[in-house]
Amino acid sequence: MSSTPSKQVNIFILISILSIQLFAQNDSSVFGGTNFISNGLAGKIYTLAAETRKLPDFDTMKSLGTIYTSEINVPNRSWTEGFPGVTDRFEWFAIDYHGSVRAKKAGHYTFRLASDDGSKLFIDGKLLIDNDGLHGDYSKKSEIDLDEASHTVRLQYFQGPRTEIALQLFSKFENEKEQIFPGTSFILYSPPQEKGIKMVWWIMIIIFFILFFLIVLLRRKKKKKEIIVKA
Repeated sequence: MSSTPSKQVNIFILISILSIQLFAQNDSSVFGGTNFISNGLAGKIYTLAAETRKLPDFDTMKSLGTIYTSEINVPNRSWTEGFPGVTDRFEWFAIDYHGSVRAKKAGHYTFRLASDDGSKLFIDGKLLIDNDGLHGDYSKKSEIDLDEASHTVRLQYFQGPRTEIALQLFSKFENEKEQIFPGTSFILYSPPQEKGIKMVWWIMIIIFFILFFLIVLLRRKKKKKEIIVKA
């Protein structure tokens, strides 16, 4: 028994609505999501003044929030959704990504950074790729020798006027094929959550005071016993 035309239309409309909703959810998190992940980069979001022409000094700025991503892979596209929780910010913003990485093989690596607008890549605090400035989708690459130890990664990006965006980081080990970073050549580690760190400190402080008061109470009890024995 075949479906009636009206049922087919209703099914088509339902699928279309679900597809649009799913796309919208994905579109709002192209740079990362708000849920913490252990194998990625943590990116702090910042607002920029209109007509900003290069990456700012993030150390002097206050972030709007933090997002997490397991890869940097935003091909050139139009984007007006904004970030999760910051939905009205789709131009004049910046992201400062941090994380750690371990190369699975020691050797010679090539990194390529593509962006619209400016971006920079740092490995172990040293500038490896400078692709800064107001420009369309454009890439630069650089090479580096890495051992199998842990290395810090910092990727800075800013978006100028609406609405075209792009941010992709590629890596290649020696003569192997280029991949979206981290690909199969690296293991990526997110920095610990700041809230988690603060919570640990508070727990340690509470434990310290509890132990302090217990010691004081024990000493008082001991003195009372000594006074009773002497009496």
